[in-house]
Amino acid sequence: MTQKPKTDNECLAERDPASQEKITSQKTVFKTKLFNVEEIDYLDKNKYKKIDFVAKRISTVTVLPLTDDNEIFLVRQYRRMLNRTTLEAVAGYIEKRETILEAAKRELKEETGIIAVQWEEIARVEMAASAFNGKLHLFMATGLDYEESTPDEEEEISVIKIPLLDAVEKVMAGEINHTDSMIGILMLYKIRAPRKTRQSKS
Repeated sequence: MTQKPKTDNECLAERDPASQEKITSQKTVFKTKLFNVEEIDYLDKNKYKKIDFVAKRISTVTVLPLTDDNEIFLVRQYRRMLNRTTLEAVAGYIEKRETILEAAKRELKEETGIIAVQWEEIARVEMAASAFNGKLHLFMATGLDYEESTPDEEEEISVIKIPLLDAVEKVMAGEINHTDSMIGILMLYKIRAPRKTRQSKS
């Protein structure tokens, strides 16, 4: 009797170790305002008992406000963990009972005073593949209007506006090295550069 060919999903399941693991228990062992640490007990593919610890962070948003002239707004602020002032994209945590888009709009207004008419989520990024679990949402914001910013009391933020191409060069030079800022700026350039080229040729 001819054996039925396996589907792509069946072949993938055979190669994927996760498909052969079984979680037996999962509990939170440490809590903070921004992340929790969970202990996960599981059986591996050989049925051996294993323990893993994963830090789960609240999801975040990163906003890249762009002008009609392909200029991008970034922020400078002191980062205690790094003990230095960084140049980065607008970003923040999603609060309880807040949608992803509501969080993006709030962070942009608070940090820069900018209100945008058009919003596009350009990517959802997993922050790590092990030990740390968190998702960040990248937004492009256009159709900009300007009001007064209202940053948190502990935040000392200065807003700068530079050409998108300059921001790309700062990423490549290592001057901008936050994960979400780097990904967002390079993706934004990939999205917008072809449009600018087409306009210049017409």
